[in-house]
Amino acid sequence: MQIPDVPPQLLAALVEAAAGQRLALVGGVVRDLLLHRHHQDPWRGLPDLDLVVEGRAADLVERLQAALAHQIGRPVAIREQHHGRYGTAELELALPPECGGTWLIDLASARQEVYPRPGANPVVSPGSLDHDLARRDVTVNAMALVLNPPGAGVGAAPELLDPFGGQADLAQRQLRFLHPHSLRDDPTRLLRAARYAARLGFDLAPEALEQVRATLLAWPWDWHLGDDPAQAPPALATRLRMELELLLDREPWPVALELLQRWGGLALFDPGLQRDHTWGRRLRWGARLGAPALPVLLAAVSDPVALVRRLQLPHGQQALIARARQL
Repeated sequence: MQIPDVPPQLLAALVEAAAGQRLALVGGVVRDLLLHRHHQDPWRGLPDLDLVVEGRAADLVERLQAALAHQIGRPVAIREQHHGRYGTAELELALPPECGGTWLIDLASARQEVYPRPGANPVVSPGSLDHDLARRDVTVNAMALVLNPPGAGVGAAPELLDPFGGQADLAQRQLRFLHPHSLRDDPTRLLRAARYAARLGFDLAPEALEQVRATLLAWPWDWHLGDDPAQAPPALATRLRMELELLLDREPWPVALELLQRWGGLALFDPGLQRDHTWGRRLRWGARLGAPALPVLLAAVSDPVALVRRLQLPHGQQALIARARQL
């Protein structure tokens, strides 16, 4: 499988830098390539690549910069940031115009993860590319293009790795979770599914929708509405807020929120919000008044003070929620 729009010089340097360790494009860039969509960073509008290596990402960064500098004749990195705790690194490369110009490169060491309890932060350890794909949220994001397939020789075409049937789900325009306990482990995956569905024009597969309904009915987390908000697991607290902020900031949010409500997912925040059908009007009025979307959306909840504490919103958001309840 070929990779259009990616400079051959960059691909060659990546393969050289991998030094025999399996290296793959992952995530949205693979999905968008199969959908024949242009992929770029949603924040800066620049082309970007997400890569996973079966080795240390920091070592790959050093070798990649050396390989590109040798090819081009000068250093090319204009920004470099490492996150040692997560085994990830970010590079911003200034390549010559004939080599594609500015590129954003996200590199990560292959990882595996285990959830000690539902909704908790996962315990992460080094793993293989196959382990790393098994961490993903939906099948269409759990594919990889291996840039240096083992035994394929120099210059071989990248090889598609699709262990969960993501390509078939792309054809069906549907989102499926990777395993039956996906939402039990991490309920924020439902918000990401709403973001992808709104962006791509997809919907949940029938078995995924059944998992949503069964999980919300069972409520498998050791925290319930009315409990101390400070004791909520991260996936029902700060991480849930962060995913909602991304949804409201970067996606066609009216579609995403409609899907989330239709699936029952707004109940993760509050039953009152799940029953609320005036949020669209409230958000439109809030936008006219210049109010942030998040507190305006949450104005319909049954207990706004408790939700503010659970999501750990800034103190000023509580007053905004009180004002938004009057819209």
